[in-house]
Amino acid sequence: METLKEALQKRKVECRVETPDMVYCGSPNHLLVEIPEKELQLAVISKRLESLFGDKRWDIDVG
Repeated sequence: METLKEALQKRKVECRVETPDMVYCGSPNHLLVEIPEKELQLAVISKRLESLFGDKRWDIDVG
């Protein structure tokens, strides 16, 4: 099972991450610093690439 940290390390475009406690948005590198280590170890439930008006963003849900 992939962890949130592993998923963010692979991404290059903006991400929206929903954890049980919080919702985070930003670049993957920024989120790796902003999100607490405890939440970075959570397993990824789903991830999908969304495109809004030409802008791409990864939506990542963890549990």
